[in-house]
Amino acid sequence: MAQFRNKVFLPIVGVFLGAFSLMMLLSYAVAYWRVTTEVTSDAEQMINYVEHKLNYAMRNMYKLEQLHYEKCDDKGRAELEQFLLHHFNGGLFFVRSSQEQRYTYCSVVGEIVVAQKDRNFENLILLDEVNRQFPLAVLNYNWREQDSRSLFLGYIGKKNTSAIRITLDDSYAFFDPECSKCRHVEVRLTNDSLVYSMGQPLVDLVSTVRIESDRYPFYVASQINRNRILKMMTNSLVFSLPLSLLVSFLCAYLFKLLQRSERSLKQQLKRAIRQRELVAFYQPIMDAATGRIVGAEALVRWVRPNGEVIPPVRFIDELERTALINPLTIQMLEQLPEDLAPIFAADDEFRCSLNLVPEQVEQEDFCCHIERLATSGFPTHQLALEITERLPLRNLEVANQHLERLKALGVVIELDDAGTGYGGASYLQELNIDILKIDKLFVDTLVLSPNNTPVLDAYIQMAKTLKMEVIAEGVETHEQSLALLARGVHLHQGYYFSKPLPAEEFIQFWLAKQN
Repeated sequence: MAQFRNKVFLPIVGVFLGAFSLMMLLSYAVAYWRVTTEVTSDAEQMINYVEHKLNYAMRNMYKLEQLHYEKCDDKGRAELEQFLLHHFNGGLFFVRSSQEQRYTYCSVVGEIVVAQKDRNFENLILLDEVNRQFPLAVLNYNWREQDSRSLFLGYIGKKNTSAIRITLDDSYAFFDPECSKCRHVEVRLTNDSLVYSMGQPLVDLVSTVRIESDRYPFYVASQINRNRILKMMTNSLVFSLPLSLLVSFLCAYLFKLLQRSERSLKQQLKRAIRQRELVAFYQPIMDAATGRIVGAEALVRWVRPNGEVIPPVRFIDELERTALINPLTIQMLEQLPEDLAPIFAADDEFRCSLNLVPEQVEQEDFCCHIERLATSGFPTHQLALEITERLPLRNLEVANQHLERLKALGVVIELDDAGTGYGGASYLQELNIDILKIDKLFVDTLVLSPNNTPVLDAYIQMAKTLKMEVIAEGVETHEQSLALLARGVHLHQGYYFSKPLPAEEFIQFWLAKQN
């Protein structure tokens, strides 16, 4: 009997132990993969962040060289202060003329002196090996009788030698303070000079994820230790056994339903674009001071064969997600001169605007298409393109190049949803914007909270300083219109004047305002 029990019991125990060991190994492997994927993604975010800092500093370097700075006196500091006011996102910068002491730099907050041990510049990296004008280095320095250490980007010009301190944030969303003992992140130059570190040096180290920048000589190294993997493994193991199959079946079923629904909407939109059911409705832009219509914004509407008009909130996300927005934008763009032909012919200053998603601003094909339209007689001087802050531009440099080509054709560039999205002041500084559109969110405060409109007032003042026109969107009441006029904003758009209208009705509305 004992032998029989052993023959039955021992294999069961063996299978159980084998299955348990395999489960533990798989759980550990999955936990390691999840941690590595997360750390890699975080390191890539850090790479993009530092690259953006260096890109911006590089552009400011050329502007620093144009300063009429001669020496660190009252006049020199005034020049630096004026530069800082116009480049407040550029970081702290230091300048010395070729006549001043080699290791002493001037700034609006005082002088800094390069530490004696770094004056041989052994850890310096030249970004431009040919002209040797852009040094990058981590330096120790004395500022206000305090010793500090920072990353500097320099520029050796004809008149001055300039340096911008590249400052990094003290904390990041991806770095959990409670996990400071299970994660260590470093930013280093390729000569291994330490730029910045987060977390404590780790023991029981398993691996290090190293991501290098393909634009600048630095990398991000993120260490992973065993404790973090075991913690991830334990957390997932508690729920994985009883729930994994059930959740997997439910997720697969829901995903299948969602995929079927999305496929259906996508096919409907493809058919609607092909049959030209997605058309432009036009909302007038008024000069509230004179009552004259100066332009319009083309807004997409889905007009079913039965006459039903579907608002964009029900389909615009699907258009953007599936890239169907690209052929639709081209279709609406090419239709504008036909829809508004009488107005374009009668008023050469009338301008119609069209919204773009960030991808289109960065697409070479879209820019080339408008250039081809211009050669065929398209009235590009009566076209305005709106860039929204709702979604981010991935490559500001490419976007700016395309916008400059479009502006050369007479196209006006507008910044839509100002103050509500990703770009903020950086779009105004780095892109050649002509018109700032104030979002309805801020216009509503004129009535809801008339004594608390600092953001609206700041954007209006910024636009005036940058010599931009301002259009206020979402104007729905007479009181809002008067309050905007009092602030010097006379171009208004909103339901107070008219809802978006089909092309024929808009032309009738325009003709009525002309009489």
